[in-house]
Amino acid sequence: MSLLIDGFNLIYKFPDLEAKMYYSQLNSARAGLLDKLREYQNIKKTAIRVVFDGKKDKSVETVSEKVGKIDVYYSLDYSADYLIKQFIKKDINPKMTTVVTSDKDIIFYINRFGAKNITSERFADLMNSAKLEFLEEQELKRVSVEKENPLVSEEEISYWQRLFKKGKN
Repeated sequence: MSLLIDGFNLIYKFPDLEAKMYYSQLNSARAGLLDKLREYQNIKKTAIRVVFDGKKDKSVETVSEKVGKIDVYYSLDYSADYLIKQFIKKDINPKMTTVVTSDKDIIFYINRFGAKNITSERFADLMNSAKLEFLEEQELKRVSVEKENPLVSEEEISYWQRLFKKGKN
């Protein structure tokens, strides 16, 4: 299964990234979303494609790029909606793709092809939950390792060394 994400639709579901958008920090907001998606991808091991409206940069005609293992697309003169619909239309097996968007027009379109949908709001919640669960698991593993291999203080080492030396005499 793979994810096809409406980039700007999802950006606005994270308060920190939404604030960047309001302060015209477009590149920073996009980079922030891609960082969050990389974390999610590392946890969930799923293929991710993200589509952003417009150009990456005013002077650059970048159509696509790879950011880590994430495929990023820029719609240039089209809308991201158009590109998302084209991806689904041309997909050999659209039933294996989940589109992340809250755009009703896109949802209506992809349903005709059998693609799945999750709203951007719900997916943002899933991303946050996945990160918290992952961090909790890491903490449990760390605590478990500490219990299996408890640290011995210098004082304890000194005590046992003295005890064993007495036994040799």
